[in-house]
Amino acid sequence: MRRLGWMLALAACTPTQNNNPTAEPTSTTGSTTEDEGTGIQTVTGHPTTETDGTASSDPSEGTSNTSQGPTSEPTSSTTDPAHECGNGVLEGSEACDDGNTNDFDSCTSLCRLPECGDGIQHEGEDCDDGNRENTDSCTAECLLPVCGDGWTQPGEECDDANDEDEDACLEGCVAAVCGDGILWEGVEVCDDGFNDNDYNGCAPGCSKLGPHCGDGTVDKVDINNPKGFEFCDGAAPFMGVGCTEDCIFDFSQVTQLYCAGTCSWGGPSGCDQADADAFCKLRTGNPTAKATAFTLGASTDAGGFPCSNPAVAIELDGADPRIALGPLADFGIAKSVYYQVTKIKSSHGGNATSTILGSTLKCSP
Repeated sequence: MRRLGWMLALAACTPTQNNNPTAEPTSTTGSTTEDEGTGIQTVTGHPTTETDGTASSDPSEGTSNTSQGPTSEPTSSTTDPAHECGNGVLEGSEACDDGNTNDFDSCTSLCRLPECGDGIQHEGEDCDDGNRENTDSCTAECLLPVCGDGWTQPGEECDDANDEDEDACLEGCVAAVCGDGILWEGVEVCDDGFNDNDYNGCAPGCSKLGPHCGDGTVDKVDINNPKGFEFCDGAAPFMGVGCTEDCIFDFSQVTQLYCAGTCSWGGPSGCDQADADAFCKLRTGNPTAKATAFTLGASTDAGGFPCSNPAVAIELDGADPRIALGPLADFGIAKSVYYQVTKIKSSHGGNATSTILGSTLKCSP
């Protein structure tokens, strides 16, 4: 009886969790003994779980397991395969893909559409240097450079895209300069290619003309060269004589020609048809003119053509009043022509048949 009481006391000291009716049965790794005749088992060793983990000391949590595997799910790759130009499939940034690497068809080996400036000479292009410069050996339009395309390329002094020769750039893409013989409008006053200040030419620098009719100065370079000789320039050279726009004497208003005796202008002595013809040539400026009608009369004290014979002494106020004009080839007069400003009658005298009157002279043409 005393032994039974001791065993009951020992059972009373056993932890209550082992007596929890809801708890899972535990297994042991130790051994059990049973007292004879009592039915009481004594447990030795350590408790274990199914997963060989550590049981929670909190009875409200029950039994927990410790995970030994990975903590996240595995991920799959999303990287696309690299695009391949020439596989015949239009992918990514490709503008085209014709399945080959031929640069000279409709799609280049870089899967780009053919264009000027890609460095490949395509059909319809003269050249392609891989840039869009206009001033090198191939223009931005892939054309070979030529004079007149508007771009100054090597070997050209200029290029204004026209074939005008009167501006800053001449035909042939050569820059205009003084001395090239071409007038640069708006910049040069003249350019005869010499610019040596010759008559009717150009002065050095092309900024002004050389001596010329209209400059107000009578230039007498060469009497045998009409383009280099002026009889007058601008203002009337003598009373009763004008000056044409070509710097030639204008005798159209001269009123008389003295031709008595050896003072004849043509033909035998005395006034006749030859003298009248000479008067017509001088009056009209036409070297082929002929007199169709004229009248002889006495001279007046107006001016006119005096005696043409220098051997005949003519005197007025102690001097010869005649002005020698020289031979006038422009008028068809081979002999020296004289003019007197006034007082033909006073210096010459004369009678009713000594003078051809300009008022009656008719000329043809």
